Amino acid sequence: MYSKQSGKALFPFIITLLLGLCVYLYLPNSQGEQLGYTPTATQVTAHTVASEENAVLIEAIGSARANQAIYIKSAQSDYVTDIFFNDGDLVSKGQKLVQLQSQQEQLTVEELAINLREEKRQLERLTELSRSQATAKSLLEEQLSRVDATQAQLENAKTKLAEMTIKAPFSGILGKRQISIGAYVSNSTIITSLDDISIIKVDFKVPEKYLAQLNVGMKVMTQNDAYPEKTFTGKVTHVSARIDAVTRSVEVTASFSNKSGLLRPGMLLNTALQLSSNQAMMVPEKAVIPQQDKHYVFQIEDGVATKVEVHVAGRHNGWVAIDQGISNGQQVVTEGIIKIRSGSKVTVKG
Repeated sequence: MYSKQSGKALFPFIITLLLGLCVYLYLPNSQGEQLGYTPTATQVTAHTVASEENAVLIEAIGSARANQAIYIKSAQSDYVTDIFFNDGDLVSKGQKLVQLQSQQEQLTVEELAINLREEKRQLERLTELSRSQATAKSLLEEQLSRVDATQAQLENAKTKLAEMTIKAPFSGILGKRQISIGAYVSNSTIITSLDDISIIKVDFKVPEKYLAQLNVGMKVMTQNDAYPEKTFTGKVTHVSARIDAVTRSVEVTASFSNKSGLLRPGMLLNTALQLSSNQAMMVPEKAVIPQQDKHYVFQIEDGVATKVEVHVAGRHNGWVAIDQGISNGQQVVTEGIIKIRSGSKVTVKG
């Protein structure tokens, strides 16, 4: 058993040992080398910096809509006799979709056509008489009025007959059929929907401070979670003349060619509007170290990692654009950052 006096005697020795260990561990590299100590290089992963085009982007959430979108309805009221489409059909402009009962309209057209021929025959007879009889001139004027009236009635009847056949007003994709053969439809009955999705329009908001930089024709990129690896490219087709007084933003519309049909109306799209572009050093986002309001990277030169301050010009899809602090061709640490400090010796994997 140790006495209290023995414990007190060992205490200064323990303190001295701990101090010596601390001095050894934190001894500067140069002094360590003089004492025969060579620090081990830390393995890291690095990225070689390259100068690339850096697009200045405004990112926003947009809502997709069709180039044209309507509900198909009938201009006339009657019973459905034929249906010429299925759900989701692709149709062309003028393609027949639905036929309504039209026997009465057809008879009316035929009757008026006969009446018009008779009225014109009477007109020809009175025209001949008016050359020799003064009284025939007044009858001629009356007959001209009858011909014009019958002609107008015939045109109106032909229009009504044509409206008994419902056709696609433009090319597109049909929605779900809402009627059946034998159903009675009126001008308020929804038959189906028709969407032209050959072009998809996307509406999104941009802060008003960028208004002076907005122009029709500017490049726009968009993505959807359904196709995370695919980027769709379009152009600005409209910039609203009004500023939203609540959000202090302006609505912008972009149009995207959609020949593939991948984009659909109603989709929520991650949209990026390209304001301008410049050259910048592009590095992976994981290489950049944020500290308060500054950013740093570990730059490798002659096997030594040095912490340098950089200026971040933008970010996009996991990459950071840097316009100050590093140069083209230099290497920066991307993995192993937590194991090193400025001045550490490193070796690059691979």
